[in-house]
Amino acid sequence: MVLNIVFSGIGGQGIVVASDIFCEAALMDGWDVAKAEVHGMAQRGGSIVAHVRVGEKVQAPLIEKGTADVILGFELLEAARVLPMLSKDGTVIVNTKYIAPSTSAAASSDLDDQKILDIIRDRAQKVHEIDGLGIATKLGNILVVNTILLGALSAIPKNLVKPESLETAISGRLKQKYVPLNLEAFKMGRNQVELG
Repeated sequence: MVLNIVFSGIGGQGIVVASDIFCEAALMDGWDVAKAEVHGMAQRGGSIVAHVRVGEKVQAPLIEKGTADVILGFELLEAARVLPMLSKDGTVIVNTKYIAPSTSAAASSDLDDQKILDIIRDRAQKVHEIDGLGIATKLGNILVVNTILLGALSAIPKNLVKPESLETAISGRLKQKYVPLNLEAFKMGRNQVELG
């Protein structure tokens, strides 16, 4: 039994932190874990992808095309960009925020959030659309979108990692003054999938 997750977004969205927290929680639960990151120009707002594999025995960190159980998309276009990695019965959890690329060719295309969502819905067996930015804004801090998405991930049936372990990993990884806010964000993200 192996769970393959692709975390996808742009630099500055907390993808590395979120994937690290997930891996720490998986280790707490006794799973074998492998992780790899592709940063590219992430520091300048470019693409960033983290491959996370969790299971009884994991041989290598990279997830092959068509084998991802879950895509955790921090931004619409980046989630759509990694769709070829998704398995036929895979799940996409996506923050519904679209950030237009800064490159002139991509910026001049006629893509918008609705068209990108349609592409994702067409390709994925199951899609959970999360208004991460809206929830984070209500909580008073837009930097908790990554924790909201972790909460959503914790609620899907395929997930092997216990929500309590994720909460423990969040509490251990973040500065103490940010822990209560992030735990609330985690619960709100989880509710989006459980109640949605």
